[in-house]
Amino acid sequence: MPFAERWRMTCGLLLLFLILGGESTQVKRAGCKSVHYDLIFLLDASSSVGIDDFQKVRQWVVDLVSSFEIGPDKTRVGVVRYSTQPMTEFELGTYEIEEQVKAAARKIRYHGGNTNTGDALRYITTHSFSAEAGGRPSDPSVKKVAILLTDGRSQDHVLEPATAAHKAGIKIFAVGVGEALKEELDEIASEPKSAYTFHVSDYDAIDKIRGQLRRRLCENVLCPRVRVEGDRFKETKGETIPGFDLMESFRVREIFGLKDNGIQSSYVRLGSFPIVQKTEDVFPQGLPDEYAFVTTFKFRKSSRREDWYIWQIIDKYGIPQVSIRLDGENKALEYNAIGLTKDAVRVVFRNGRVSDLFDRNWHKIALSIQPESVSLYIDCKLVQTLPIEERENINIQGKTVIGKRLYDSVPIDFDLQRMVIYCDSRHAELETCCDIPSGPCQLTVVTDPPPPEVISTVGSEQVGHIKTVNCSCPPGEKVCITSRRVSF
Repeated sequence: MPFAERWRMTCGLLLLFLILGGESTQVKRAGCKSVHYDLIFLLDASSSVGIDDFQKVRQWVVDLVSSFEIGPDKTRVGVVRYSTQPMTEFELGTYEIEEQVKAAARKIRYHGGNTNTGDALRYITTHSFSAEAGGRPSDPSVKKVAILLTDGRSQDHVLEPATAAHKAGIKIFAVGVGEALKEELDEIASEPKSAYTFHVSDYDAIDKIRGQLRRRLCENVLCPRVRVEGDRFKETKGETIPGFDLMESFRVREIFGLKDNGIQSSYVRLGSFPIVQKTEDVFPQGLPDEYAFVTTFKFRKSSRREDWYIWQIIDKYGIPQVSIRLDGENKALEYNAIGLTKDAVRVVFRNGRVSDLFDRNWHKIALSIQPESVSLYIDCKLVQTLPIEERENINIQGKTVIGKRLYDSVPIDFDLQRMVIYCDSRHAELETCCDIPSGPCQLTVVTDPPPPEVISTVGSEQVGHIKTVNCSCPPGEKVCITSRRVSF
């Protein structure tokens, strides 16, 4: 029986059991759609903006509001405009449905005057998020967010009031237009500055960042931060970005212990017992709408032909919420997720490059999960992009598993070096593959003192206590150097 039919039959039997048993089927879904905010738009309405460009600002607010679930128990929206003085257009508690908020946003008044951004920041910190203004300061699940839009230099100081806002738990996105100063935007924005600061050339361009701003808002609320080593990404040097380090979440390094063969980066050998955690402990607020799944692993002899999940989230009834399946018999990789309008949506990658995964060498898989497509990268090269139907938020009342067989959930024998989820789907294509032996980087191995006589071989040269294994780097790529101590 094909896998899809077995899966549908399992889901149907489970549903029937729950209905006949009288048990509640209420689920706890979590993700970007379920995160609720107290959201303040802080809009520069000074003379430098002008009435024509301010109309574009009104429409920008309207369009952004459409991407949130508006309601008294969901996201509340307020607007403060400022010039010489800040002025509330409407409070967080004024409107309860989306259409009311959008209608009010279309009528935001333009005033003109000076640009006192510091006073405006101080005003929203002390007033706009208060309970009197309709805020929910006593509810820790509601995130306090301000989106500031300005086109010029402030005529008062911004650092002190911005710092006070950050200490009050307000996340500030600073959007600069035209001549807005980057240094000032950085003083205003929350940390990390690269995630909370935007700059566009003019007001015609502000709509281009709307989707990116919405994604950043979600990923920086849902996701913790993971450190990226200096040679992992093409454009990143040892900074932290939003994501989940699954090896850390599951404590696999501590439980199984690290192995090191002197060439490959340290890894763990799995398969002796199940790797399982409660999903609420790993993804307490679910997964973002877009993300990248990246893992570096190697099959062992016993697992090459197995049909198994390298990573899976299931609900408390065992119904899959999201899965990455490796089918050793058919040499295929499948991404499966719960669908918005159907039980499940999936894409299957099956070609010669996917077949290469099933040898016994180290490989890196990177999946870029986007709203309408899934892209597969193997060893840092794009293999294929396939369309996918709309996905639903995951049910976090269940378990998250690493490395289990499809049919009976038996642990799979394989070697794992790394497993991480980045909360930005674009990071799948930024990986360098400097962490696998076949990657495009030069590897330097620091050895113990060599014997008195050294014999040179083709492709390597001995200099002192350093053995350099020659590898090729693509034109324009930065050479990565990794040092490890081994014995010969």
